[in-house]
Amino acid sequence: MAVDWNADGMRMWREKAVQMQQNNFDSLGTPMWREFEPSQYCNLKRQIGFALFGAPDEVPRANLNEGTGYTHKKLKNINEIFYIIEKCIKKNPNPNNIQASFLYVCGKTSEASITVPVIRILQFDTDFEQNINVFIDSCGRVYKNWQDYLDNNKIPECVLCYPRNGVYSTLNGAVEVEFGMSPAGRIGAKCFQVIDTGGSVLNVGAVGALTAAAFMPVATPIVAG
Repeated sequence: MAVDWNADGMRMWREKAVQMQQNNFDSLGTPMWREFEPSQYCNLKRQIGFALFGAPDEVPRANLNEGTGYTHKKLKNINEIFYIIEKCIKKNPNPNNIQASFLYVCGKTSEASITVPVIRILQFDTDFEQNINVFIDSCGRVYKNWQDYLDNNKIPECVLCYPRNGVYSTLNGAVEVEFGMSPAGRIGAKCFQVIDTGGSVLNVGAVGALTAAAFMPVATPIVAG
């Protein structure tokens, strides 16, 4: 995929993407981690739901769909991601407490703009006896680090804007971002043909979420209780 970074349309998209990432940082950037104890798992599921689907379908109620506010079908997707997170941290010193953060990758295909959520999880590496960051995409794929995500994500052929090193940070108040190309763009695959629905968690729902989320303002989920 040949990219003219100086073309008018590309410059405009880059400005919008940076502004969106600034908004993301303002909403999600601090603290670096949110810790969820078992009594707070419902809050984590609500945030997963917000990342995948946007605002809940109705006001959360404790006795309906685990208090998330999302439909039973969406809750199934949310729980798939939640179970993957639990699997990732099962060897942590305290596997009951989940440390997670959310980030968004902005993309521009030849015809549209998309926004892709990514979840960052603190995992204890038993081989090196230290904490590392692993990343989970909206289809439940796990990436061992940020470079692994950049090299192997299944985003359609497009240019990308993402927080530097997969973590929201600022320099003199301005969010630090980088631009790159999706793996599909680097290998010349056709737009939207690389979405792996065979082994994905969200399948068609994920594609719909990407389309619906294109450059919509990001807000922090409202957590009841």
